Amino acid sequence: MSEQQIVRSRTCGCKDIYIAKLIQNTATAYSAGVPVKLARAIKAKVDEKWSSEKIYSDDGTEEVINSYEGTEIELEINQLAPQDRAILFGQLYENGFLTKSSEDSAPEVAIGWRERKLNGKYEFRWFYCGKFAEGISEEASTKEGKLSPTTKSIKGSFYERSLDSLYEISVDESNLVDDDTDAKEAITKWFEKVQERDTATA
Repeated sequence: MSEQQIVRSRTCGCKDIYIAKLIQNTATAYSAGVPVKLARAIKAKVDEKWSSEKIYSDDGTEEVINSYEGTEIELEINQLAPQDRAILFGQLYENGFLTKSSEDSAPEVAIGWRERKLNGKYEFRWFYCGKFAEGISEEASTKEGKLSPTTKSIKGSFYERSLDSLYEISVDESNLVDDDTDAKEAITKWFEKVQERDTATA
């Protein structure tokens, strides 16, 4: 049997950002609501943070302990509707009014999108749980001769879920083989739900 060729195609696009409110995130259960499309994607920055600590003995390194500290996600998008703000930041949207309070609390959400590769394939991603509690960065400027549309930036802190410590699931379409039937099926309906790996067939 010939060895599978590994494909490493560069990322050249980002689209289809979806979010889903978490229903349960406990030590015994995890579930999320139906995903909804957020906004048109411009840029997604993912900063995965790990720390390491060395344990010493016999005048040398005995072991290195790695610890996951969380994932910071920053999204640049074209615009946020008031309904988006209600989901992301826990603000009240009612009867056409968006009202903000110092007591607003951002709910736990899952977030997913897909990234286009130079070979035309996509990498599909879901982050299982986090909060956009850092708010939003936005600005508006006067018209100077020609229109200068602005964008919005939001930052969120994501972390492992309580059920099994998983924090992200992804599928790189470029590297799927014939036997990867579950993954192939998953990407056809990636944004219909927060995806899970089928451990029954693992």
